[in-house]
Amino acid sequence: MKNLLALLFIAALAALLLYVVANMPPMGDPENPTATHVIPRYLEGAEEETHTVNVITGIILNYRGYDTMGEVTVIFTALAAALAVLGRERRGRIYAYVDRSGVPSSVIVRTMVRFLVPLIVLFSVYTILHGEISPGGGFQGGAIIGGSMIVFTTIFGLYESSRRIPQKVRFPLEGAAVMVFFLVGVLGMVGGGDFLTYAWPKAAAALHPALVTWLTVLVEIGIGLGGAMVLTSILFCMIREEEEIAVVA
Repeated sequence: MKNLLALLFIAALAALLLYVVANMPPMGDPENPTATHVIPRYLEGAEEETHTVNVITGIILNYRGYDTMGEVTVIFTALAAALAVLGRERRGRIYAYVDRSGVPSSVIVRTMVRFLVPLIVLFSVYTILHGEISPGGGFQGGAIIGGSMIVFTTIFGLYESSRRIPQKVRFPLEGAAVMVFFLVGVLGMVGGGDFLTYAWPKAAAALHPALVTWLTVLVEIGIGLGGAMVLTSILFCMIREEEEIAVVA
């Protein structure tokens, strides 16, 4: 009986979704509401209303702020799920297959990675801090740092990577994106506005542009740090092997 009820529920849900999709405006139709109302509003008013030169940043962190907050929460939830299944390392040093491989990596490759990874991280910092005025932002910068850690771990091993970014550094920063969004949201309410608003009615009008800019930068930094640490921790827990054997890189 339970299986029959479950099947009926799934069929009803599928029928509802098919009905909704069938009644959606045709993709690419210039008469769609998004093309006639939403996009012109974003392009014409984003810079003035959000005080950000980069329209994309204004959309992601202002018009779609709740959606972006949900996205960073999903990323953090992915880390929580991975740690719930695989667990977090119990010791300060962990290792993977690369650490005990009998084939050493090329000296040329190791040298180039040592030279390039700091530059990649520096570029990610630039991407995060300039997201409100140029292409980039917290998501992109965090992903760049995560990618650099994948490259570094592939060449030097998990043991060395965990020494460079230990658990005591990653742990307090993994929830940075969610916490910064919540903090900015509460500050918006204290400033007399709604949750997650950047222009505070209680603040002087002349301060609004600077206030919005600095709060936007704060959110971008939180997203960047949180995303980078989440990606790194997921990488570490997914490739980690037994912790009983300590291997020095």
